[in-house]
Amino acid sequence: MAGWQCLRLFGRPRFEAWEAGFPGSVQRLRIEPSALEYVRKYRQTSFSALEAGGQLFGRVTPDLVTVSAVAGPHRSDERSRFAFRSDPGAAQHDIQRFARRGLVYLGEWHTHAEQRPHPSASDIAAMKGIIAHSRLNTASLLLLIIGLAEPNADLGVWYFGSSDALRSLDQAGTKEGRIF
Repeated sequence: MAGWQCLRLFGRPRFEAWEAGFPGSVQRLRIEPSALEYVRKYRQTSFSALEAGGQLFGRVTPDLVTVSAVAGPHRSDERSRFAFRSDPGAAQHDIQRFARRGLVYLGEWHTHAEQRPHPSASDIAAMKGIIAHSRLNTASLLLLIIGLAEPNADLGVWYFGSSDALRSLDQAGTKEGRIF
């Protein structure tokens, strides 16, 4: 994805964080290595692999949104080769559990059985539903999708905010200020 930078910690690929700026904003998004490692272990590399997903957690400052923890999938989620639906009760339990650790809910993640992931119509509808029916601590939500491409090209990240549209970080608006 254009605009992403790999930050190697201690010079080893295993400790890569990913960082990108929100265009038109002073904030940047950083996805910590442990979060990337967690979601990548669910990549749909076999023909029988089901989509997996869950929630993203971290911290927000005026300059940086950091994804540092991930939850899911849960046994009660609905999963198939080309669809994923998180169990709302299990997701809410995780949101409360991570809040007790001082981490805020930042959005959703899941896998796609495609090389370079793109949000589906059901992904967009799900994000709109979360925004419409939830009390959130942030102004935007992230959607992270992991595809099948090599690890430097398998990551798709979008955000959904007050504009009522899901946007790639590369296609974000030009309004100055904070996204989260």
